[in-house]
Amino acid sequence: MLKNKEDVYIWPIMKNQSLREIISVVNTQWMPPVHEPKRWYKTRRFIIFVVVFLVCASIALSYVFTRPAIYLSYATLLTVAKTAIDVPSNDADIQHVAIQKQILLGSELLAETSGRLKSGHNHGVSIDLSPGDIRQMLDVQPVAETNLVEMVAEGPDPAVLPALINTWIDVYLDARTNEVSRLLGDTTQILHTELAALSAQISAKRVELDQFRRNSDISSLEREENDALARLKGLNDSLNLASEEEVKAKARLDSINKAIARGQAVVPQEDTRTLSQLESRAQELREEVADLDRRYTQEYLNLSPTLKVIPEQLASLEEEIRRMRQSGQTIVQSDAEQEYAAAQQAAREIRQQLDEHKEKATEFSARFMEHEALRNDLEGLELLYRETQERLAQVETRYSGKYPQVDVVERAFVPGAPIGPNYWLDTLIALAGSIIFSLFCVWLIEFLTRKEQSEPAEVLSGIPAYEQGLLSRTSPNALQSMNALPHQNPALQNRVHQELTVEQINTLFRSAGNKEKLLIALLLSGLTLDEITAISNEDIDFENGQLIIGGTSPRTIPLNTVLKSLFANAANLLTNPSGEPLSVEDLNALLACAVSDAGFSDAVEITADMLRQTYMIYLVRQGIRLSELEIIMGYITPTELSSYSIYSPPNQKHSVNDIDRLYPGLRDNAL
Repeated sequence: MLKNKEDVYIWPIMKNQSLREIISVVNTQWMPPVHEPKRWYKTRRFIIFVVVFLVCASIALSYVFTRPAIYLSYATLLTVAKTAIDVPSNDADIQHVAIQKQILLGSELLAETSGRLKSGHNHGVSIDLSPGDIRQMLDVQPVAETNLVEMVAEGPDPAVLPALINTWIDVYLDARTNEVSRLLGDTTQILHTELAALSAQISAKRVELDQFRRNSDISSLEREENDALARLKGLNDSLNLASEEEVKAKARLDSINKAIARGQAVVPQEDTRTLSQLESRAQELREEVADLDRRYTQEYLNLSPTLKVIPEQLASLEEEIRRMRQSGQTIVQSDAEQEYAAAQQAAREIRQQLDEHKEKATEFSARFMEHEALRNDLEGLELLYRETQERLAQVETRYSGKYPQVDVVERAFVPGAPIGPNYWLDTLIALAGSIIFSLFCVWLIEFLTRKEQSEPAEVLSGIPAYEQGLLSRTSPNALQSMNALPHQNPALQNRVHQELTVEQINTLFRSAGNKEKLLIALLLSGLTLDEITAISNEDIDFENGQLIIGGTSPRTIPLNTVLKSLFANAANLLTNPSGEPLSVEDLNALLACAVSDAGFSDAVEITADMLRQTYMIYLVRQGIRLSELEIIMGYITPTELSSYSIYSPPNQKHSVNDIDRLYPGLRDNAL
């Protein structure tokens, strides 16, 4: 109830009443008087905005509407010669069109165009434009995939533009005609001079070649048909035959000597038959004597005159055979030796002649090479002469040079409507810019002239800013009464905990890698970074579905479906390639990478402590007894533990076995 407008008694105040309930009582019992604000159009900000807007808009609109209208006129040129009716058109030459653009915008053509416009030579009206002014007004735009170019002129005077473009075209055509005439005459004279010089050089080279051919005894252009080389080839062939005959004679002599050494009969070819007959007769007599020896005794044979002469005939025949063999052997061996000697002599003589002729052949080869060099020079001169004749014929029939064949497809015309500027669009832009600039000026002036507001004399510890502002409107006695309350709830003196939303954790978990997901799941299961770094394979009990935590706060954490799935893959463990666990700094860096991948702005800061506090708040809001919170989270100081009482519901509390330990963000993303 209110005592007066200055003091407020908070009544009734119970020990178990929260601060928000107390503030609600204060707010319902007394509200400060409301002062009537100024009219919006009389405020300082509105006045500044209007003044800046009017000044800025006036300047911008003056610029927009003082600009003259711009007109455009153009003409079209074809920059290649026409083709015959039975010849297909040439493909578009982009490089050629680009070159013609540079020529059209050259300083010489622009200067001549300026002079003709000033003199009024073409259209009877003098137009005073300098080459610089003309260059600003003119442009050449190639038509895509064609040899057409558009000669464009822009300016404020529509009557000047077609005269400017048409004069520009006439200057270009006249320049091309003069250039073609001049270059054609000069080129023709140069080519005639070159032809005369080449003709004289060819005649002199032919005389020199003919004289060299007679002096060097070169009768044929074919190298092998000349006497020196033909003689050399004949000697080589003869030497090959003589060497072959020498080898054959040596082989025959060696075979005869080997037959004689083996005791074989060696006789001339004509005595072979006679020797064969004698040997046959001797064989018959031997057989007859052997038969007589078997039939008769030696005494009987000696007494028979007809039988006694048979052995004598055999002896005489054998002597004749021996004599014939010896004589024939001598004759055959002698003939073979003579034939071998003759073959050797023939080979030696041919080699001697070949050695003598090689010097002549070498000298002839050198002269023939000189002859070939002279002939190649003559052929080069003749080829150059023919090419020069072709060039002369081409120059006299057609010309393609700096200025190509040009056809004026369309002359320039007087434009009917301007192409710019767009006054209405520019007006909208000017007004929008003026509004933005005015708002900026208002903000800048407010920022530079803003005064620091004094802070309230007393601030209740642990109360949010908007609630402190509400309490600041109460009287000093009321604030003193509120500060005098017994400090039954320690949460009023501790900092406000940082809690993440389920949507933020869902976003973080979905975009994280497997290692990052395991780190987030462990933090949302009540583990600290130091405890996570100490986890080993022995601490993971898949059979019983639990995780054993050691250290200063030993406990057992049930493995939920997310932890089981992540621990099942060894690649997801929080270790380096050598198998050593990651440090606390590495885990913080891993979490920072996950936050960055999730796309959170720099203003959103997510740390391991925030994830763990979020999980603790989730457990407390389910109504877990604060005394049993250490079973899940490990040791918590009494001061910190009591600070979470503000999140505990007012109804009956539950044991650790009656609450859901799996955080909703993990349940939504179960693997």
